[in-house]
Amino acid sequence: MVKYPRPSENELPELYEVLDELQREIEVVLREQFNVVEKNGGEIVVFTDASTEEYLDAIWTNSEVMVPFFQKITGLPGREFERQYGVTNIERLRGRKTDFRDEEDAIEFAEALEDLLPAELYLETLLYAFVKLWENDQRRHFRARYENSVRKKLNENGYRNFKGNTLAGEPDLVIPQNEPYEVIGEVRVVQQRDRKKRSKEFGSEARAAKVHFPEAKFVVVVNFGEYIDTIDRDELREDIDESSAAEIDGIFFHDELGDLVDQLEKWDVTRDDEMSQ
Repeated sequence: MVKYPRPSENELPELYEVLDELQREIEVVLREQFNVVEKNGGEIVVFTDASTEEYLDAIWTNSEVMVPFFQKITGLPGREFERQYGVTNIERLRGRKTDFRDEEDAIEFAEALEDLLPAELYLETLLYAFVKLWENDQRRHFRARYENSVRKKLNENGYRNFKGNTLAGEPDLVIPQNEPYEVIGEVRVVQQRDRKKRSKEFGSEARAAKVHFPEAKFVVVVNFGEYIDTIDRDELREDIDESSAAEIDGIFFHDELGDLVDQLEKWDVTRDDEMSQ
């Protein structure tokens, strides 16, 4: 399996677990469906030997991973496949349980791949290009997934909340769902190297929240990933709190969501008991 830099591994280890599995599955399909030969000390995938039918077989073998793989390495998003090659809704091919190899869209997709891919590419180059493009694309989604898990935890404990995209400052967390808002919060996945920068961001957001929502408590939830076990938590809290001029009412790390729930109860934040049953 190709080795590659993992700049976000400490904060998002699950992203790389998924990516490693995708890489393994893609390599299996490439070796089974295409001609792979040794050349100049490496292994070459010879695309020029493949027919439309062989491309279709490769996609059908594992459509869940091969559709995004081919999209990434060709450099065309779905809308460009449609504009340039007339292939509509490529995403619907992913994970299909019924054979689509005789369908027009699938055939047009395979023909487009024949046109776009070069005669040959090193296997390692293909895998490396995919993992870096996929990582860059998915990092934001994995962080958003963490935000959702925080909101879900609060909902499960009776604290109805939402992401305030339409409110001043666009906070990640607002409790309750209707005014007057009692808690405003920000949720971040933070890497060690950008710790100071993110602390300053929390400070700016805290001060802004106190202007727009003066009666609300302001909290931050920080996911430091595995890094949390390598440094004193009080030091981390101090860095964040100092940046806000004491405008932050609570700082909680990713494994302290139970403490956040307890704090909301102490503040007597509006709670929907039916949700927690």
